[in-house]
Amino acid sequence: MTEEKVSDVRFRSRIWSILRAAIFVCVICFIWNGMLKTAAGFVVIAMAMGWVNLYQLRSEEVEMPYYRLWLNVIDGALSFVVMASIFVHDLLKEESAEKLLAVGCVLLLARLIAHTLFSLGVLREGKQLPRKRRWSKLCNISITVTMAVYLLNLEDYQQICMVTSMLLMGASTAAYAYWYYRDPAHRKPLSIASQLTMSRIVLTPFFLWVFFYDNDLDYSNNSLVFKVLSLVMVLGFMLTDFLDGKLARAMGEVSTLGKYLDPFSDKISNMTIFMCFIATGYAPVWMVAVIYFRESSVETLRTLAASEGLIMPARRSGKWKTALQGMGIVGILAGAIDPIRHFIPGFDAIWPYFPQTIMGIITLVTVVSGVDYFVASKHILKKFV
Repeated sequence: MTEEKVSDVRFRSRIWSILRAAIFVCVICFIWNGMLKTAAGFVVIAMAMGWVNLYQLRSEEVEMPYYRLWLNVIDGALSFVVMASIFVHDLLKEESAEKLLAVGCVLLLARLIAHTLFSLGVLREGKQLPRKRRWSKLCNISITVTMAVYLLNLEDYQQICMVTSMLLMGASTAAYAYWYYRDPAHRKPLSIASQLTMSRIVLTPFFLWVFFYDNDLDYSNNSLVFKVLSLVMVLGFMLTDFLDGKLARAMGEVSTLGKYLDPFSDKISNMTIFMCFIATGYAPVWMVAVIYFRESSVETLRTLAASEGLIMPARRSGKWKTALQGMGIVGILAGAIDPIRHFIPGFDAIWPYFPQTIMGIITLVTVVSGVDYFVASKHILKKFV
């Protein structure tokens, strides 16, 4: 592309960005004048303009670094003002506003500040700003869709859209922070398999929040939307657990980090879920305590092996244990969803006993797996006993 062509595209991109900013200003005005449906229409127009600027004009490829930074800051600040205006408008109109919307506004502002500081640091070091990653693009789309859903007062979709936006905000910010802090001269980027493994660790606290979203220990009282979201997150944990090992072997990216990180992430996610089950009565304390004792004992054994320069391979019993824990968790969370439970004949009758029965089976298999690990690792124990 010639210099003249670049200048032309750059000029059109800036005009397009200014028009998009003007659209957001109109949205804010419409909100405060009570014209919410009109504001939602303008939000959709802003989303379309952002797509044209990013993919048709390719603004990231031609824009100068500092201009690009401040245009992004203005765009992010206006998005925050729109979301905050929706929150304040609801607060003044109904004298109460959804707490989740307030949390979303705070996270949106935190993301804007973090990205701005990181970007300024990159430019001051004389480095190039990275292009928007997939997570960041998805996050921007999700935030815009969430604005429209709240403006149209689609109550059935508000919570799920906001939670999705919050998860994507966390993912995009974490990805940017990782890119900024890692030193490419001394560190290799995480492989796709390791990124999948890390995602389970990062998302586990969000599962805890989703599970107790209504601040009630009785999980049956939770919103149907968040019950389904809990189940979807667990299915995502299982899918990433299946894929990370497959991808690592297929792409030749098996690493020592991955061998330790994979079982660690499984234990973090599963033990968090089991503790949620204790709180809501799906599992007695002693079962989870036994499971924790087994997991910590095997990890101690693995640490001892590492101190001798040995890597303790995964046992088949451990894989069966992990698979059974996953299926049991899915079964309990699926059974807690009323439409699913009512759809399966006879499930309602056995449901009062189902969670603890499943947890009992999981506990038994977990203990047997632990015994298998210790028997198979006698040569390691002999070095210390």
